[in-house]
Amino acid sequence: MRLLFALFFCAFNLCAQEGVWYKSLESALENPSQVYQLQLKRQGFTCFPEVLSQFPNLVKLDLSKNKIQAFPDSLLDLSKLTFLDLSRNDISEIPKHISQLESLEHLDLWDNYINVLLKEIGQLENLKHLDIRGVAMSYQKYNSYLTMLKSVDLFMSEPCDCQE
Repeated sequence: MRLLFALFFCAFNLCAQEGVWYKSLESALENPSQVYQLQLKRQGFTCFPEVLSQFPNLVKLDLSKNKIQAFPDSLLDLSKLTFLDLSRNDISEIPKHISQLESLEHLDLWDNYINVLLKEIGQLENLKHLDIRGVAMSYQKYNSYLTMLKSVDLFMSEPCDCQE
């Protein structure tokens, strides 16, 4: 009976940890293997914190409302990532290696400076939600993205008669 209770308590504790959003790197770094969700919005980051690779079980990452300018190669260390919110940053391009985030289901890039969505983003087989609102694009790009990402819930601003 004690063994059953101990197993139940451990399973409950693990499930409870998975629902916790850590909101500071300091508290998350106290036990990195227990961190599943990390919310670091409005922290003034200009680049991805290098310590993110220390969270092997990270599933959800919110870095919105910072000043991040580029995706680092170290993002690939987060192989379990299913949710990535980079909205309201200063990102101008998405690297080809984003296709290696095979578990990614939700990608929010709203209100960044992205000029082009590479075909590699269409290779994310588990991607279900992509938000690129606030990104100015021509009718040609708009239609090509709709075609490339037809199985994705795609949120885009209306196209414009703008120059490419």
